[in-house]
Amino acid sequence: MNFPNIEKLCNETKAYTFSQENEQVFFEAMKENYLFQYGQQPYIRFLSDRSGFNPSMMKTYKDVFRIPPLFVGTMKIHGFKSVPDEEITMTLTSSGTAGQKTQTFFDAPSLERLEKLSGFAFRDIGMGSLKPAHYFVFNYDRGKASDVGTAWSAEQKTNLAPAIAKYWTIEWNDKKGEFDFDIEKWVRKIIEIPSGDAVRFVGFPAFIFRFVQELIKMKPGFKVHPDSFVIAGGGWKNHTGETMTHKDFASFLENSVGLPAENVRDTYGMAEHGIPYAACKKGLHHVPIYGRLLVRDPLSMKILSPGEEGLLQLITPFNTAQSNLSVLSTDLCILKDNCSCGMPGLFISSIRRGGIRKHKGCAIAAQEILNKSQKAK
Repeated sequence: MNFPNIEKLCNETKAYTFSQENEQVFFEAMKENYLFQYGQQPYIRFLSDRSGFNPSMMKTYKDVFRIPPLFVGTMKIHGFKSVPDEEITMTLTSSGTAGQKTQTFFDAPSLERLEKLSGFAFRDIGMGSLKPAHYFVFNYDRGKASDVGTAWSAEQKTNLAPAIAKYWTIEWNDKKGEFDFDIEKWVRKIIEIPSGDAVRFVGFPAFIFRFVQELIKMKPGFKVHPDSFVIAGGGWKNHTGETMTHKDFASFLENSVGLPAENVRDTYGMAEHGIPYAACKKGLHHVPIYGRLLVRDPLSMKILSPGEEGLLQLITPFNTAQSNLSVLSTDLCILKDNCSCGMPGLFISSIRRGGIRKHKGCAIAAQEILNKSQKAK
């Protein structure tokens, strides 16, 4: 099938330039996807019938927010695949080694759209560079974890500056039959890098934090090139499992190895949704034109105003291979606008896990690997 408005939206290079024109394109793109999913998925039709809202009733941009969402927990027990198996190009999972897993499906056009819009979103917020760098990727080795969502996402971020080399630091150990993290090996590797070369750290912040601690222990006074960069994502805890803020993390890196605090960035995202929400220099995650976020009251499901906390709903039309155009999460979020960085649109002011059960996702599974490496020392 052809989806001209979805393609038009995802080909827009200005990721944070909002206008009436691209708002209309977003509406038309959502309408295209909703109509397709309505025809493919009985459960989408059930949700539509129950809510009294179907694709034929989409008349204006505001109707995008009337599309009944899939609950994220439902996606952990049903795939909602909307194209034949032979058209699926890539399948990603949302967790590492155990726990409930969400499978996200992409056909070739949907995957191409995601790769394009992700690159636009990262570069337009200042994460790109023309200076070559050595990448240290603190995530599962893509060669052994090809279906892990965070590993795929980390790989995309290694395209934002020319790569001198790429090192995947959470490696598969054939003897143990599991992933492990040889911190001293990677510290020795970064010490060998010429002082004129930049480095880029990508991945779990707990691993980056612990790595830098070991680096300054093994090589006191070590400083990275000032063009070095960090793109963290997946669980904001240090190596002891204690929560740390983006500000504290950035200050630690600047004070310990000279990495400029404004070059320490973060991304937020969900496997069930796909759109990346990249952080500006202030450490706040901005909403690009390819998706929409809103918060709802957990009891009434009323849409809340900016500044009020509620359940996060995530909306995007890019993936036609799966019925995840509108997803209701268990995350509790506050949205605001007019960020002090000067970028337009909404940004995530705060976000935290809701519910009474701790889902074991990629970051939690990775934390266990880091814990094992600590005990082995």
